[in-house]
Amino acid sequence: MRNLSIVVLAFVLLITACAGPRQKLTPKANVALRTANMYYNQKIIEDAEKNYMIVLEDRPDHAEALSRMGRICYARAEQLPGLALENYTQSFDYVSRSIESFNSFDPITEADRREIKELTDLRTSAWTRIFQIAEKERVDGNTKEAVSIYQQLIEMDSERDEPLRMLYEVYREDASKTELAEQTLMQIYERNPEDIDVLKNLGAYFYNEKEDFSQALEYYERAKEKDPTDVNTLHLIGVCQYKLEMYEEALASWQRVLSIEPQNTDALYDAKSAAQKLSNNELALEYMKKLLALHEGEEELREITFLLAEMNRPEEMITMAEKWYELDPTCKDAVLMIINGAKATKNKTLETKYSNIYKDM
Repeated sequence: MRNLSIVVLAFVLLITACAGPRQKLTPKANVALRTANMYYNQKIIEDAEKNYMIVLEDRPDHAEALSRMGRICYARAEQLPGLALENYTQSFDYVSRSIESFNSFDPITEADRREIKELTDLRTSAWTRIFQIAEKERVDGNTKEAVSIYQQLIEMDSERDEPLRMLYEVYREDASKTELAEQTLMQIYERNPEDIDVLKNLGAYFYNEKEDFSQALEYYERAKEKDPTDVNTLHLIGVCQYKLEMYEEALASWQRVLSIEPQNTDALYDAKSAAQKLSNNELALEYMKKLLALHEGEEELREITFLLAEMNRPEEMITMAEKWYELDPTCKDAVLMIINGAKATKNKTLETKYSNIYKDM
């Protein structure tokens, strides 16, 4: 029994030891902590802050003092907009250090976990507020200040890529920052190699800025793997293929677009161009007729008239040229096409009529 009592006593002592302060302080710092907490609860913030700083001078990793300082700086940022950036930054730093200290405790209590959760939310909020400050600077035209804050945000949390994305937008709009734009875009890609928006941005960058259609096509193809029905991506793939003189592939891409959106006028027009490159005028005419059904405008009538002339179909050509002339009675090209069609069909009456019209133009 005597041995059992000794074991129980030892266990009680161990529990008592664990229940005590986990971060030892000097007597001076202990007094400062109690004083700081008293002032903090009474909302006498300046005096609380002074005493928490005494604690942190003694123990820079003191979880409670760091937590309270993080909260003080966050509240001050809310109250003093002119000093918001400085105070949100300090809040982020204090809170991050506090979370690190709480996570080092062994064991971590339920109270610790609740505090860590609150601090994590506060840190996220501080970061977000700083991001919003950067966005306002960018919108207001203060590009240099915005870039500086975005770079600061990257250092604060390297896992988040929103600042990189905004840096890319800033650099992309500045012709002198082309290399920085590419470097930033590649950094985003390295972090998110499977992100469909990143792949699309890379495709757009190499298409528009570099005119590297082969590279652009590679990224658009990868974006297509993520979303095979994205009409915009499919269309851009066709455009890249057309630029690379891959006319059959381009036609197939635009036909895929038309299988999803049969009335997509861009795809109809581009598919017509690809068909012509492949010397398939019948298919080109089919697409032009679909365009004409959607919009009987001068451009459509001009295109189909000349296509019918190329295909040596004068009677149909005359019909389209007359519609063209009706739409624009000042158009000499339309009248000349009717005259040529009339000659080809030996329609003297029509030829005379439009020859006279042409003379009066």
